[in-house]
Amino acid sequence: MPPRKPTKRGFDDPTTMIRDAIIEGHFLPNERLVEQDLVPHFKANRSAVRLALARLEQEGLIIREPNRGARVRLVSGKEAIEIMETRSMLESLIARHAAIKITDDALAELRKLLEDLHQLIEEGDLIGYAEGNRQLHARIVAIGDHPTAAKLLLALSAQSVISQFRPFLEPGRPEDLWREHQELVEALALRDPDRVERLMRAHMDKATQVINSRLQRLEKGPSNAAMYR
Repeated sequence: MPPRKPTKRGFDDPTTMIRDAIIEGHFLPNERLVEQDLVPHFKANRSAVRLALARLEQEGLIIREPNRGARVRLVSGKEAIEIMETRSMLESLIARHAAIKITDDALAELRKLLEDLHQLIEEGDLIGYAEGNRQLHARIVAIGDHPTAAKLLLALSAQSVISQFRPFLEPGRPEDLWREHQELVEALALRDPDRVERLMRAHMDKATQVINSRLQRLEKGPSNAAMYR
């Protein structure tokens, strides 16, 4: 499947399209991203592409090196598990704070995101689901308003793990994820910090287990390159 066609917004900001191309596997781990090639491909000017790459570097999807340009970030299996384990601790802490600080308006936003995620499952749009999942977690981080934990979480480059190992492609996983998210949002509605923290930890630990199982299967295969397809 080719990368999604540029939208009108893409002419000004190709970030989403480049992100989608990485997540969908059109750009592979360690592959170079050359600005002069990206400009015509995504129909954006060079400054917009450069800004998009800076944003994706912040998300941990790419690495930019002096005099060598940008490349898709490669995460080892060991590092992926360590990142997910650390992310579990940080997101659990943030979720606890979110349970204390959440407003009715913020709760309504989370429920709307849940509805959108359910629709994406029905449409079979797993790449869209991955982005929706990212948005839901980002919203909980914003509600939790814990700048120190949020900064550490961003530095983990967790998005790179998801894009490379793509646990949401496991059979039945999107549906399980949605149920876990629904339970989490309802616990936030109860303003129950202990339950929210426990549910977020279980949710993140399950994601780690899925990635670990995927790694074990891939290690038994003919080539680790299969993980990128």
